[in-house]
Amino acid sequence: MAIVQNPITGRTKKAFGSAVFSKQFGKNTMRTKPLEVKNPKTLKQRMQRGKFSTMIAVSRMILKFSRVGFKQIAIEMSAFNAFMKYNINTAISGVYPAYSVNYPNLVVSKGTLTGPDTPTATAAAGKIINVDWVDNSGDGDAEATDYALILLINPTKKRVMADTMTKTRLDETFQKVVPADWVGNQVHVYISFMSAAGNKVADSTYISAVTVLA
Repeated sequence: MAIVQNPITGRTKKAFGSAVFSKQFGKNTMRTKPLEVKNPKTLKQRMQRGKFSTMIAVSRMILKFSRVGFKQIAIEMSAFNAFMKYNINTAISGVYPAYSVNYPNLVVSKGTLTGPDTPTATAAAGKIINVDWVDNSGDGDAEATDYALILLINPTKKRVMADTMTKTRLDETFQKVVPADWVGNQVHVYISFMSAAGNKVADSTYISAVTVLA
């Protein structure tokens, strides 16, 4: 895809010959029309579509969180596209057509900020999930005011719970009461950090999976 910025084409749209013009992220772009595919159902194509569908399902669950988690590296693309591009080849397990998400490999935020120090996740009676970490302010560019980004994914219920603005690196702990219908379900727990200014995030850390207790 070419970026077109000149007075001849101006703000060109739609197709001209074999070229297709559009505007993405504030820039005029040009790409060639896709070639006709004689057999769109080859095994390789079905495998890729299967992986894409699997990633789409999880991306919809965490869409709001990934908009925060991937905004630093989403250069000339959406945070959604950045999330898909980063995870589609590393966070899927299984053999076609039985694909599944490899949650320990799933990256839910990506950036340059210093990450957490020795985070842990535990389940406690009363449907409580605790997340703890060590305040590593001063390590690299870590600051006490960095916000903790906490994500809980429940694949059984296809639901998530997230927190992005209530705890800081200095707090060292986070507690969440999850819904009653999560009892007995396995929940995957992630942590990251975002600078107070909101312009930098850390690579996410997969902590562990915990089983919700009544």
